[in-house]
Amino acid sequence: MFRWPTTASRASSIPARVAWTAPAAALVALALGSLALAQSPPQPDFFWPYGTVLHGAANLDPVDQPLVSIVRGQACGVTRPLVATAQTGTPAGDVGKTVYAIDVLADGSGSGQIPGCGRTGDAVLFYLPASGLASTQQPLFHAGDERVDLTMDRSLGVRLVLPVISDDGPLQ
Repeated sequence: MFRWPTTASRASSIPARVAWTAPAAALVALALGSLALAQSPPQPDFFWPYGTVLHGAANLDPVDQPLVSIVRGQACGVTRPLVATAQTGTPAGDVGKTVYAIDVLADGSGSGQIPGCGRTGDAVLFYLPASGLASTQQPLFHAGDERVDLTMDRSLGVRLVLPVISDDGPLQ
């Protein structure tokens, strides 16, 4: 015959449950903690150069124009320079100068990558298409940040290729 447990029998079973619950909770916490450590966030693999960007010793003119990073002949990032203002974290020597920060993407097919872009040790060229100017500095691609102050004083110009039709015979 079934009997409901009495208050005395229920009270005596509670310490036994508590005795097993504490170690079980500790094991679950330990397992979850080790799982969290095993799944750390992915480390970025892009190059993040930043610094001043000047034409000679002067600010860019116009300031608002695209700045493109080129690695192995391919555009791997673009940003727009701006004039630095005095605020927390801005170096005093940068205030009033044109500055930039750009993500130069890595080679690959994953998220945040472009096939054919940066690999460790590749030279990175910075180009202002609106001005036709390129940087003298060409830092080497690596994962992480680096201050690179750019001087845009190399003119790349424009190369036009036109077909030539002639009927005066073969070239000699």
